[in-house]
Amino acid sequence: MLDLSLPSGLRDMLPDHSAHLAELTGKLHRLFASFGYRRVLLPTLERLEVVERGLSPAALAGVLKIVEPGSGEVVAIRPDITPQIARLYAARADALPAPARLCYDGPVLRAREARAGRPREVMQAGVELLGAGGTRADAEALVLLGRCLQKVGLGHAVLEVGHARFAPAVVEAARLPAAAGAEAAEALARKDEGALQALARRGRGPAAAREALPLLATLYGAEALPRARRIARDVPGAAAALREVEAALRLARRRGLPEVAVDLGEARDLGYYTGITFAGHAAGAGAAVAAGGRYDGLLARFGRPDPAIGFAVDLEFATQALEHRDGAVRRRPARRR
Repeated sequence: MLDLSLPSGLRDMLPDHSAHLAELTGKLHRLFASFGYRRVLLPTLERLEVVERGLSPAALAGVLKIVEPGSGEVVAIRPDITPQIARLYAARADALPAPARLCYDGPVLRAREARAGRPREVMQAGVELLGAGGTRADAEALVLLGRCLQKVGLGHAVLEVGHARFAPAVVEAARLPAAAGAEAAEALARKDEGALQALARRGRGPAAAREALPLLATLYGAEALPRARRIARDVPGAAAALREVEAALRLARRRGLPEVAVDLGEARDLGYYTGITFAGHAAGAGAAVAAGGRYDGLLARFGRPDPAIGFAVDLEFATQALEHRDGAVRRRPARRR
C-alpha cells in the first residue's frame, strides 16, 4: 500500500495556511520596497562549494546534498539564503553596485531537524544590505526589523540585540585550553554560569578576563549594558564590540526603534557573523521569528570584500506567534461594565 506520509520534518500547507503565509510575505515586501530594497529570485540548488564557502562546519552538517544526474556534480539544497546573496553580489558587480539593497523570499531546507518538532523546511523573507558598513547601516537594519515585526502583527515581540565578537573576545582573553572552546560555546548557549566559572579556573589569561567569563551568562535584561561596560574596561576586544552596539542603538532609537533587549552573552553557529546581531522572539513561536546580523567577512569569501548586514523573518514561526496571540485574545474574559 502506498505510504502517503511526508518525510520527517516536512509538512503540507493547506489553502488557509498558504494564503496567510502569502499575505505576510506581501506585507513584508511592500515594507522592504519602501526602504529601497529590490527583490531577487534565487535557485533552490547551489554548487556544494558555494554553500561550503558560506557556512561554518557545524552548519554544514545540516546541508542536504544530491548528485546531478547529467554531470555527476554534487550540489546542495540551500540551507540558508544569505550565502546565495553573497554569491550573486560577487558574480554580478555590473548589475549590483554598492551599496545594494536586496530582498527575497523562499524556502530553505536542512538535512535534519535542528531539534525535535522543528521543521526542516522553513519559509523565509528577508533583506541584505551589501556594501554598507558602520553605524548607519546597523541602525537601518535594526529599524527595518522592528518595523517588520510591527507590520506582520508582532509588535509585542521582543527584539534582542547582541554582538558576535563580545563573548568571543572575553573567551579569548581568558586563554582557555584549546580543547575547551566547544565547552565554552555550549555553556554560553545554555547561559550556564557555573560551567563558565569552572572553565575560567582552567584559563591562563589575566584574572580580570577569567573573572569576566562567567558573567557572560548574565549579560541580558535591564542591566546587560552596565554589566557589559564593566567587563569592557578590562577586555579591549569586547570594548570595541560594545561601542558598535551602543552607537547603533542610539541612532536606531532616534529613528523610532522601540525599546529592545540586549544579550551580549549569545552565541551564533552559522559561522559568518562579525558584528551586531539581532533576533525577534514572540510567545507561541517554536524559535526566533526573525534573526540576522552583520557579516563583513562573508562577501570576501566570494571575491568581493565588502561589508554587509541583513536578516530573515521566519514566516512559519511568525504564523505560530500570531495564532498564539489570537488565541490569547479569544480566551481573554470580557471586561465587566
